[in-house]
Amino acid sequence: MKGLIVVMLGVLAIGCGGSSGGGGGSSGVSSGKRLDSLTAAEKATICDWINGKLGGYGATMDCGNGVTLEADASQADCVAAAPTSCSATVAQAEACYNASSCSNPFPSQCGFLLDGSCQ
Repeated sequence: MKGLIVVMLGVLAIGCGGSSGGGGGSSGVSSGKRLDSLTAAEKATICDWINGKLGGYGATMDCGNGVTLEADASQADCVAAAPTSCSATVAQAEACYNASSCSNPFPSQCGFLLDGSCQ
């Protein structure tokens, strides 16, 4: 999920949340579930939620100052890029995406992406 880890990382090329802020909300997937134990359907649900925050699959968000955020090209691309080893939970991913914005694309809630718990 470009949006799930790469975007989380690059945006987090995913998951920046929106030009003015990520806002709240949840994907609807069980919050305590580990990201590396999601079913294909759950990954698709999270991908839809994350990419929806970016304007939909294939969307590009211009944040200004040379910063551009890109959604995944398709749900299939997002699901295929899902992490295979990640002890972070859906709740952590949702908190990361909800706190992210163009002005703060990598808030402290996204720290789990750098601590070695997701690969």
